[in-house]
Amino acid sequence: MRLKSALLTLGLAASLSACVPILLVGGVAVGAMVGSDPRKSEVIKTDFDLGAKISSDIIDTWKEKAHINVTAFNGMVLLTGEVPDEAAKAKVYEIAQRQSRARKIYNETVVSVPSTAANRLYDTQLTARVKTALLADANDADAVHLQVITERSVVYLMGVSRPDIAESAARAASRVSGVRQVVKLVEPLAVN
Repeated sequence: MRLKSALLTLGLAASLSACVPILLVGGVAVGAMVGSDPRKSEVIKTDFDLGAKISSDIIDTWKEKAHINVTAFNGMVLLTGEVPDEAAKAKVYEIAQRQSRARKIYNETVVSVPSTAANRLYDTQLTARVKTALLADANDADAVHLQVITERSVVYLMGVSRPDIAESAARAASRVSGVRQVVKLVEPLAVN
């Protein structure tokens, strides 16, 4: 029964993710877009290529010794997961920094043994519940342009949005049972 519930949750998370690439290294991706994506298709492709290049370089360096997820959005790069030591954490940042298309890099990796499949599944379930809470809380779902990434029960909100919507989303995410912390990596949405 638990397996069936887990598979249903994974299916729900995948169905809510929109057409946004999610990149990972050595684990399950637990990030997904909520609402619409304001980026132009060329920017989405650039972000995908940026994340893929960083992921490839990280895989070449650590193989199974680390669990690192790479998420790129609008030139911002979020690195999450576990690395074996502080030197590896610095090296992960250096790898991302080498990419000229990376405008901002957030290195949220932690020094720890790689998370288990059960931990990653729990994060996937949290992502689905947070996305549901964000959409339920939004007065205007078309105004929400946020990617939700969950790692070690910490929820990262990444994207572009109006400050009031980003703040409301952070409050909604923080009320979801099991969420330890909410980190906003949100840039202001340009108003035309």
